[in-house]
Amino acid sequence: MLILFKQNKMFRVFLMYQFFSSIGGAMFSMFILLSVHLIYGNPIYTGIAGFLMAAPRVVSFAVGPIVDRRNKIAIMRFTTFLEFLVLSFLAFTPLQEHLGVMFMFAVIFAYNIAALFENPAATALLPQIVKEEEILQANSLINIIAMAGGIAIGVVLLISLGGDIDFSFLYGFSAVFLILAFISSLFLRNPSVKAATEKSQTPNYLQDLKEGVKFIRGSILLYTILAVVAMDFVGEMAYVNRPMFLETHVGAQGYVLFSLMTLIGGVAASYFVGRLGNRFRIGRFVFILFVIAGAVRIVFAMLVPLHLFGALITMIAFTTLAFSVDIIFSSLNQKVPPKNMVGRVSTISTTFVAIFVALGAFAGGFLGSIVRDAGYVFIYQGISLVVIGVIIMLIPSIRKLPRMDEIKKPEN
Repeated sequence: MLILFKQNKMFRVFLMYQFFSSIGGAMFSMFILLSVHLIYGNPIYTGIAGFLMAAPRVVSFAVGPIVDRRNKIAIMRFTTFLEFLVLSFLAFTPLQEHLGVMFMFAVIFAYNIAALFENPAATALLPQIVKEEEILQANSLINIIAMAGGIAIGVVLLISLGGDIDFSFLYGFSAVFLILAFISSLFLRNPSVKAATEKSQTPNYLQDLKEGVKFIRGSILLYTILAVVAMDFVGEMAYVNRPMFLETHVGAQGYVLFSLMTLIGGVAASYFVGRLGNRFRIGRFVFILFVIAGAVRIVFAMLVPLHLFGALITMIAFTTLAFSVDIIFSSLNQKVPPKNMVGRVSTISTTFVAIFVALGAFAGGFLGSIVRDAGYVFIYQGISLVVIGVIIMLIPSIRKLPRMDEIKKPEN
């Protein structure tokens, strides 16, 4: 991974952009549900907030052809600046006293509309600036740098904030990183003239979408998308209940501490996949990750009320396994399609995932309002992950997948 960093100047700039953008976005995502929970104390509101975080991605399919045919760097610059403006507005506006929960919902929706374009643009740009065999290592290094920075910043915030959490300060802090990401994007350059050539063609977005859907249906991505859909549905049910579950058992500061554990798990996953991911056959590797992750999630739900240190360790273990699955599936979305189709394939898959993530947020909010202990939601998530892993192993086209570096990208 370090060789890639040393030898590829454009990747170094892209890495810097991803570092600032990821931290700014992660700070917002980490605290927005907690702030809704603490300010309004209504699981239904928390579920709606989770729904609004996912809802814009339902129309991701319409974004893909735009990303594939337009200047990806320009899209990244515009949307990053828009995210900065949204979080700046949130940082300097009273959350509850004047505008209430509807303002919070509007901010969440606006921010995720901007991210709807930024994320696939960055996803589609990466295969153009690194070699095919370097995609897995590049994704891993991006995650390591971003999450390691997030850990350092999170520790500082945890110590400096003391017993009270100043959400306006946190969102202002996020806005600073987003403007740094925007400045970094100014140093990015298009790797070839291909993007300009595609832009000059008369776009046929409907045909582009049909080609993307056809490619997915005829490739292994169909089954990996279905696996991600199921995983993220149950994951979102647990995610919207995490603020209530952790705040009940370990307090608001404990929630921040557990959020830091997720970042540590992300770093561990990125290093693990980046160093060893190409040594395992993908299908069997993913099966093992799902089954172990499910078992660890069940243990986590049982340990949180009983043993803080043990719960923190299981949080790291679970996120290491879950992030490993995400990195592998994201790399497949970049590795399998032709380069001129990465954007639309990525956004089509994002659309299907987002639909069920949004439904999972609603279902999680409903369950959180009726179950005696939100820990049962996490136990359900763990059981579901084991089932998903078993089903994956029963699908021949996934079970027989080779190593990532043995997969050949088709011609454009």
